[in-house]
Amino acid sequence: MAIDPNDEILQDFLVEAGELLEALNEQLIDLEQNPNDRDLLNAVFRSFHTIKGGAGFLNLNALVVVCHHAEDVFNLLRNGERRIDPVLMDVVLRVLDVLNVMFGDLKSAREPEPAPPALIADLAALAVPDAAGTSAPEPAPEPVPEPPPVAESEPLNARPPEPTPARSEEHTSELQ
Repeated sequence: MAIDPNDEILQDFLVEAGELLEALNEQLIDLEQNPNDRDLLNAVFRSFHTIKGGAGFLNLNALVVVCHHAEDVFNLLRNGERRIDPVLMDVVLRVLDVLNVMFGDLKSAREPEPAPPALIADLAALAVPDAAGTSAPEPAPEPVPEPPPVAESEPLNARPPEPTPARSEEHTSELQ
């Protein structure tokens, strides 16, 4: 598809989405310091979502694909199904770099190249809920061993067992 740098809709998109990209830079730095800030997570999600929507309207599929995958990751983060860690932040910062290159291509009237397949694969791997993202379940209680069975009690009027006569050593030796 030919990119017309004079297209008013494209220019509006580049201005609005460019502002979102600048804000994303700052928001991601803040997010590293405040990974549980739900407002910040929602803002980052909305930025990717808005860029994706504008890119889709303009049929800029390379941008749509990368933003869609980033949006999936941030949807998990904002819903508490995944936590931010250094690996995730590295991947998201790579996304931002790729988006900035794509914007540079658009400003130069060039069709953006698709994001590297490895980046899309990394995003797809992060777009899966992790056990650390959800609140940790309470540890299972230690199994309590069952007490030994209790013999049924004898009735109160039962007679005690009769004593067995003690054997003397003398008597025992005779038996042998």
